[in-house]
Amino acid sequence: MLSVWLGWERLTHWWWHTRPLGPGGIFRYRLLVYTGLPVTLRDGCTVRPGHRIIDLHFDNRRLLRAAVEARDKPWSLLRAAREDLQTLASLVGAGELGEVRALRGVTLFARAGRRLGFEARPLPVTGTARLQRYFFVGLLAVYHPRGWQAAERFRERGWPGEAWMSRERLLDLYAARRETTARGTSESDA
Repeated sequence: MLSVWLGWERLTHWWWHTRPLGPGGIFRYRLLVYTGLPVTLRDGCTVRPGHRIIDLHFDNRRLLRAAVEARDKPWSLLRAAREDLQTLASLVGAGELGEVRALRGVTLFARAGRRLGFEARPLPVTGTARLQRYFFVGLLAVYHPRGWQAAERFRERGWPGEAWMSRERLLDLYAARRETTARGTSESDA
């Protein structure tokens, strides 16, 4: 039964043409034209139908590998996510992804995205959101070392949400960090 989730995940990555952000990254992404209702973010950015956005996805295999390796260092997962966002900020800042308005991810972990600078919004209760929840909880059971035991609390109470970040916020938070990190490395190498 769990192989259904693995097959579905492979199919969605192929169908949506998601791309990894780096060899060890935990995010994948795709560019798309937004078709939902207008969304206004806290920084004043409004995303309307027709705007180009970056749709973020977890690379679940890499996420699990990173989580297992991070048992003794729980902050390393956060560091890996920040590194991916720095890579994304670099691509956006250089214009390599065209004119994008914002980033969005749909996940059971949307609230945790606040630590990375995202705004979290619960999805409305719809048939589509119920299917997404079913899929996400199944993926959690497939990839987590404790399987369904770990997924149980999300099956009972978890609800997917959207994690949003404007283009400007991404660049403010992560483009400067990459430049600072690069300067610090080159100065220490001298």
